[in-house]
Amino acid sequence: MMKKTVILSSILILLMLVVTGPSWSQDTPVWWPSAIAEAQKDGYALTTPDEIQALYASSDNYLIVDVRPDYEFKAGHLPGAKNFEIDLGDRLGLKPQKADAFEKILGADKNRVIAIYCRSFR
Repeated sequence: MMKKTVILSSILILLMLVVTGPSWSQDTPVWWPSAIAEAQKDGYALTTPDEIQALYASSDNYLIVDVRPDYEFKAGHLPGAKNFEIDLGDRLGLKPQKADAFEKILGADKNRVIAIYCRSFR
């Protein structure tokens, strides 16, 4: 379980789901195709704002995780999102205490959809 968490946290920054609301244009960002390929390589998927809206409408078996700093989360976030700040120091893995906190946020249900988002894809 811990190894899976370390692997997840190691690629978390690279695979954050982008939900940028009004700033998302109809044109696909230039980095989107390579980001999708990178995510799929590790068994993840990227999503669009429309797909997140559909998730809200279709199911209650999901978790939304906002990985921005807490001050940004407090300024506004997606309905029902949980805040778990990820910073550049977490790129190579989470320290044990932070990994445990992330496991608590994820909860026991490993079959639900987990959408992770930040302000930008970095």
